[in-house]
Amino acid sequence: MRLELEDIKGGELEQEYSCSLSDFSDLIDIADDGGPKFSEPLQFQLRFQRTGQFVEVDGHLDAEVELKCGRCLLDFKQSLAESFALTFVPQRKDHETEEEVELKTGELGLIPYENDILELQEPLQEQLLMAVPISPVCKKSCRGLCPECGIDLNAVKCDCTRKPFNNKFNVLASIDVKKS
Repeated sequence: MRLELEDIKGGELEQEYSCSLSDFSDLIDIADDGGPKFSEPLQFQLRFQRTGQFVEVDGHLDAEVELKCGRCLLDFKQSLAESFALTFVPQRKDHETEEEVELKTGELGLIPYENDILELQEPLQEQLLMAVPISPVCKKSCRGLCPECGIDLNAVKCDCTRKPFNNKFNVLASIDVKKS
């Protein structure tokens, strides 16, 4: 997936991409290692705006991903719809030493390009991964697993006796405070 700068005529271009998982090999590897499993197609709407050598990209992604609930460990599907912004800048040609450069392009959140070609695969793959929730939950009312026996509390009521959490402030609950 690439775009040549000369395709951005008049300074602006709108593109829609419908991608398959084969376009993002890292997503397949991540799914094979037990991570999120994306479903096809992966949809992107991108608006490119060129100002000199800089190219600003306003984007939106739509995808469906299979995740494992962080509470009950069951698999569930979730739709992702996220907006994002990217900035492409030309790769520096001069060979400066590290002492002369304080911050590199990648550290500033800028994506370098060479030979007037924008490589879109890596930045779009990163946006897909950043759209995945850190702590996925199948539903807000998910009760999770019993910490003693491990039974799914959404399906069955547990008869385990739960021990109160050892909280050093529990003693304060028995204090009778009179308001005056």
